[in-house]
Amino acid sequence: EHYAGAFPPWLAPVQVTVLPVAGRHDDYATELVAKLKGDAFRAELVGAHLDTLGARVRDAKMQKVPYVLVVGDDDVDSGTVGVNVRGGERPVKGVAFDDFVADLRAVVDARGNV
Repeated sequence: EHYAGAFPPWLAPVQVTVLPVAGRHDDYATELVAKLKGDAFRAELVGAHLDTLGARVRDAKMQKVPYVLVVGDDDVDSGTVGVNVRGGERPVKGVAFDDFVADLRAVVDARGNV
């Protein structure tokens, strides 16, 4: 296989995984997934009740999901997300959700290999 499971965002079976830090963030995370799906992106929610945040991030990276969004208290209050890009060294915190969606749309539309 050419991509070794690390499909580019436009081809990945799951483009975005949203991870709430705790159960109290589930509603916000669910809202983000619904918006992503409404914009025709393939997104999933992995709830806080399933495992620790570190384990859920690691699982998403093992599945080679292009983007992992982590949402916590500050994100709920300000409409932002923490963005973990596959292959990135560090997550980017405090990214406006609408900005993330616009960037993802540009990558998918360009069929770029990011």
